[in-house]
Amino acid sequence: MSRAGYRSVLRAPGVRWLLGTSLVARLPAAMTSLGIILRVSHGTGSYAAAGVVSAAFVVGAAAFGPVLGRLADRLGRRPVLLGASVTNAVGLVALSRVPTADTAILLVASALAGASSPPVAASVRSLWPALVGAAERDALYAVDSTLQELTFVVGPALVAIIDGAFGSAAPLVASGALGLAGTVALVSRSVITTETERHPRGTSARVLSRPFLVLTGTIALLLLAFGSLEIGVVAFAGARHAAGQAGLLLGVWSAGSLLGGVAFGTRATAGGARSLPGLLSACAGGFALLAATPDVSVLYVLLLVAGIAIAPSLGCIYGLAGRLAPTGAVVEAFSWISSGILVGAAAGTAAGGLVVQHFGSRVDFIGATLAALAAAAAALALERLAPPVHDGDARSPRSAGSSRSTGA
Repeated sequence: MSRAGYRSVLRAPGVRWLLGTSLVARLPAAMTSLGIILRVSHGTGSYAAAGVVSAAFVVGAAAFGPVLGRLADRLGRRPVLLGASVTNAVGLVALSRVPTADTAILLVASALAGASSPPVAASVRSLWPALVGAAERDALYAVDSTLQELTFVVGPALVAIIDGAFGSAAPLVASGALGLAGTVALVSRSVITTETERHPRGTSARVLSRPFLVLTGTIALLLLAFGSLEIGVVAFAGARHAAGQAGLLLGVWSAGSLLGGVAFGTRATAGGARSLPGLLSACAGGFALLAATPDVSVLYVLLLVAGIAIAPSLGCIYGLAGRLAPTGAVVEAFSWISSGILVGAAAGTAAGGLVVQHFGSRVDFIGATLAALAAAAAALALERLAPPVHDGDARSPRSAGSSRSTGA
């Protein structure tokens, strides 16, 4: 995709508003998991407890994401997004007030807050086919996904700044407030109500075809690596008396992904199932480098390198999801992808917490590498199952982008 392609899609009516406001609405996806980890680990001294509570949030979001996506397909995006965002903001504020000693209450509050996560990314991506022509659709998926990396640069840095200035409860309150403000702005324009074909009953069975299930499993394995690596980075920094740099380290990781997404998007001419195994193998190689890092200063450089293949990998997955989604169920289809993201992230965060607690962050980085290699193996199977991607296919993925962890 050329730079002219980026400019062309940004001129389409409504696109810039949707991109800008949805990026704010998606900030909780880049803030909440880290906010929970910092609050619980600071309060209890246990990374294992922090990982489990964070996983409860993600599992709640994964379980109810497709339900909210289906409701958005049937009832319209605006009422579902508004209702969920208000509930989610209240839930995050409540989560920030629960004493960290009350683990059982923390788990319930975290799961309920996660269950109300609004399907912002899925709703916005479902609109692209209605707003641009077939020739521009791949470019718009790329712009959307690559720009979303900004949330994973800004979000962790915001968590670190807010945590340092106002305490460990404040990032969760800020996450809820930003998500609500962005969603209200997003739905204030009529473009969010652009009509698409209504979701017929029984479509869910068609969404979950064999290729789509393999695609969802692929992204779940990749996010397992991400979730494990995230808590490993926090622990690595904490063990070296640099806990305040954890958010910045994760921001640098996402900056590498952003750079990779832009580079891949302006040069690649084909993607999808053919490119995915190699890209995921590159992710694994980058993660393997982290196990050799001697200190925090070197970790910044290695995280930048480790992020480069992430956005292209996720961009290929999102494009494939759009091509495989049945007509009239696009929001639900992307919500299932988000659930795969969330299940993987939850498993990775919980497993990462246990590994870090008992074996240290270097072993955690090796585990993340193995999970990424497993994702590459799943992508090889997908290459055999998915229909071939042809240049010019209106729904074929050519480019890169990202949406990680809790909110996809």
